[in-house]
Parts: sequence; C-alpha cells; structure tokens
Amino acid sequence: MLIGLMSDSHDNFPGLLEAVEIFKERNVDMILHAGDVIAPGMCYAFEGWEGELKLVYGNNDGDRTGLKRDFGRVGGEFLDDFGEIEADGRTIALLHGTYEPLVAGLLESGLYDVVVRGHDHHVNVVPGRTLMINPGEVWGHFTGRKTVAILDTKSLATEIVEMGSRPSILDMTGRRP
Repeated sequence: MLIGLMSDSHDNFPGLLEAVEIFKERNVDMILHAGDVIAPGMCYAFEGWEGELKLVYGNNDGDRTGLKRDFGRVGGEFLDDFGEIEADGRTIALLHGTYEPLVAGLLESGLYDVVVRGHDHHVNVVPGRTLMINPGEVWGHFTGRKTVAILDTKSLATEIVEMGSRPSILDMTGRRP
C-alpha cells in the first residue's frame, strides 16, 4: 500500500492541489496530513480524492470545528491531536510534533512501525526500530522547499517528492545569514 504524507500546508491551496495530483498519479491509497492545514476551505483541494484522508490538528489550526466539518464533507477525517492508523499490517502514529519529548517518546516506545510528524517544516526520514518521517512542508515559505512523501507500507521505503521551490521568509526579508 502506498500512503501519501504531507504537513504544514498553511493555506497553500495550489500546493495542496499539486500534492493531491501527485498522489493520484502515483496511485496512493491513503493520505495522511500531519497538521497546520489552517482554513476549513482548504478541504476543496481534496475534492475528487477517492482514497482515505486522515488529518491531525497542528498548532496553527484554530477553527477545529470548521476543519472537522468541512473536511468531513470531502471524506476527510480529523483524528484530533493524535492519530493511530493501521495500514497494511503497519501501525502508524500521526501527530503534528509540536512537543519534541512526545515525538522522542513515541519513537523510543516501539509501539509503532512509523511515526509521521510535521511542525518544523524540515524534511527528515530517520530509520530505526520505528521509522520517523517528516514530509517537510507543502507551504514552502519556511524552508523554500515544497515537499511531500510517499511511504510504501510493505518495505517502509520512503520517497521524498520535491514540488518545487519558492522564496523563503528569510529570503524575502533579506535575513539570510
């Protein structure tokens, strides 16, 4: 089974549309979003998605009621702040990752095959007894990279898919060291 992973879309509607198209082209069965969608209207990027869509809230997702309601209209399911997903015999923890000791504890616990997190916007795949995946950001303005990931549940192989670049906040403000 292929699972599309994304995080930190921060109202980048064109980025979400692009990510969903990539997942459709790659025959992904499920999409997991690790938080910071922001606005309920972002749900329309997923219209026509026929696979499963599961999301968790991020620290910038203020309108939780609206997000849950509107994503439900397009078949999405918000799992609150933390989600446990069973996929193809694998156990996956899904969270935004705001609190690093919690992420570390999940990795050390051995309860999950995979931990998917976001929050810091940086792509990171860390192998181990529990595989940790941060797919980076769909938004792109934090790091200058727009990325998603695709996880193969059989082999746990993870592919990072580059969706292009855009000026980072630091570039736009001239604050690059």
